[in-house]
This record gives sequence, structure tokens and C-alpha cells, in this order.
Amino acid sequence: MGYVYATINKDTLAHICKEKGVSSEFLASKTKLNMSRLNQWLTPTDINLPTINQAKKIAACLHIPFAGLYMNPCDIPLKRIPNIRNMRTMSGAVSIDDSSLNIAMIDVLLERDFLLSADDEFGMTPPDFEPLIPDSDSVDEWANAIRKQFAIDLGEQYKCSSTRQFYLYVRDKIETKGVFVHCFTDVTIDTARGFSIYNTLLPIIGINDEDRPPAKTFTIIHELVHLFKRESSLCNDMSSSASTLSEEVFCNAVAGELLVPKRALRIVLEHGHYFAPYSIDDIKRVADRFSVSREVIVRRLLELRKIDQSEYETYADLFRREIEEDREKRKIQRENGIKSSIPRNMSREAIDRTSPSVSKILYQGYVNDVYSKLDIARHLNVGQNHIDKFLREVSKWNR
Repeated sequence: MGYVYATINKDTLAHICKEKGVSSEFLASKTKLNMSRLNQWLTPTDINLPTINQAKKIAACLHIPFAGLYMNPCDIPLKRIPNIRNMRTMSGAVSIDDSSLNIAMIDVLLERDFLLSADDEFGMTPPDFEPLIPDSDSVDEWANAIRKQFAIDLGEQYKCSSTRQFYLYVRDKIETKGVFVHCFTDVTIDTARGFSIYNTLLPIIGINDEDRPPAKTFTIIHELVHLFKRESSLCNDMSSSASTLSEEVFCNAVAGELLVPKRALRIVLEHGHYFAPYSIDDIKRVADRFSVSREVIVRRLLELRKIDQSEYETYADLFRREIEEDREKRKIQRENGIKSSIPRNMSREAIDRTSPSVSKILYQGYVNDVYSKLDIARHLNVGQNHIDKFLREVSKWNR
């Protein structure tokens, strides 16, 4: 039985890779396809073509519909990657292939375009982003200003039952003031945890979907500080190591003070009768109180001089190892096709990674017969059987 070849438009494939900043090395690694064959398919004058299955793998890797490979280059909706300051801390790497990150950034830019187009169709206008920038370099003043402007209430924070609930709360508060907050996928944490793209209309905060909810919350505030400074930045270091740039240290400090105010932390420590040396259980209970990560709490304890640098590094290394071991375990399970004992909640995952504004516009479109359940499923990249649950959850937001 012979192979069925895909008569794709090879000019289009080459154009997509060039515009998205995707290397053939990345494609080969991600798809497990032969490098020499990939280079043949990326050369418009070469007569060789991929099979249907090979072309589908390439399309999935590039985050484009399979049918897009048959279209003309000018008909493919692509975005140029904006100028963005690279604020990342890279350990010992001379160069890094950012193909996956480039794809992710374009995905987020296209999602913002979708929202703006849908808003226009429904006669809606996104709120203006008008940051009230403190006339000071004080971390406390910046944290208080942002908390006040976005109405992030400490009492409501204490009521959150989980780090996920607090993440959704903060995300919604930020979006209601004219910022587009959306998760990107298929990018390692080491490559990027978040990015900000400044615009006067609907500036962007991109968050790595691989991160845990408390880390996502921290990233939102960190990137929001960049937007207050009218900066477009790419970040991966939320721990303020010795090699962290001073601007990143400032963004981390503001995020830490906003999420765990010094005065509030002192009260929690005193009323909870937490005294040094702090046990792992003590740190977890305090973290749960603020719905943040344990890493944020030990950093705040260091800044309050409740622990010294050596103690901080011991705690931080322990928590980091636990997270890395968990990620490695899940990675091995995925590679070996081992299913988790806890079934995935696909509608919940879609809500967690999708901008609240996009979720609401999809719901409104469904109610008004503009979008079908199939349209929403395709947009969210989940099975149609998960859409009823997604719609029920989003419907609660408008009550």
C-alpha cells in the first residue's frame, strides 16, 4: 500500500516558518521527523512532499489548521512578533531556540485580535488601560497603588479557598481594567514564565500555562508592573537570584508586597503563633492563608528578616526540587502514555488558560446564536463534549 502525499503549498509552509520565527531544528525535534526531509519540504523548488500524517504533525506543531498548509501565503493570518525586551536569566546558554515561544506569542496576539473583532461585532468597547503610576520608586507605594487601582481586596483574598480561586480572582480584576490576560502553551517554564506587550488599547499579559496557579498569579502582577512602566518584556525569573536584572528584582518585589503585604504577614505570624524556626507545615499554612506559593512566603520572611539567606536558600531549594520532581514525573507519564489516576477536567483547564473576556464573548456568542458549541470547542481546542460544562461555568460570571 503506497503513501498518500499531501500536496501542500510549500511556499506557504516556508512563509509560516519564516514569519513565526520557527527553525527547522525545532520542527524536527518536536515532530520527530527527519531533518533532511523537513528541509526538502521547506524548499519550494524541491519536488518532495510530506505524507498526510507528516503534514498534520507539522501543522499541529506550528499551531495552524491543517488546511492552512494548502492556502496561499497571503491568506494566512499571521502576526509579526513585536519588539520586546529580553529580561530573562539564562543559565550558561550562549543561544536558545525560541521557536516555541515565538509560536506562543503569535497565538496570544491572534487571540487578542479575535477579542477585539468580536467586541466590535457585538458593539462592545474594551475599557481603556489608564495606569496611575506612583511618582516614587518605593516598592510599598507601587504595590498599594496597584492593589487600590485594581480593587484587589485583602479580605477577599483571605476568603479564597484555593490558589486557583485567587488566580482567577486576580486575573479577572486585571482584565476589568483594560488588560488582556491569556495563557500560552507548549513552552517550557525555563524558556519563559510570562511576557508583557504594551499597547494603549488592551495591552497583553501572557502567562505560561505550564505553571501552577500561585505562580501564574505572581506572573500577572510582575508583568503588570512592566505595563505600568509602558514596557514590553519577556521574563522567566521570578525568584530574584543574584543574576536577576535590577528591573526584574523591582517587579518581583512589588508582586511580593502586593500579594503578601508586610503588615498583613506580621499579623498572620503573630496571631497564628508562628515562630522561627518555621516548619514546612508552618510555611504551607501561611501560604494557604494568602493563597500564594510557599516560595513567595519564604522570600517575604527573608525580606522581613525573619529568616536569614542560608535558611531561605534551604527552603527554596527544597520547594524547587519538589516541583521539578513532580514535573519530571508527569513528563515521563505523558511520554509513556500513562494516564493519571485523577481524570483531567478539560472545561476547567480551558477556563484557566483562556482570557476571561474571551470566555465571556464566546458565551455571549452562543446565547445569541453567533457561535455553535462546535465553534467554541474548536476555538478552545477541547472536545465538544466539554462545552456544556464550560458554558455553565462562564454563565455564573455575569450573575
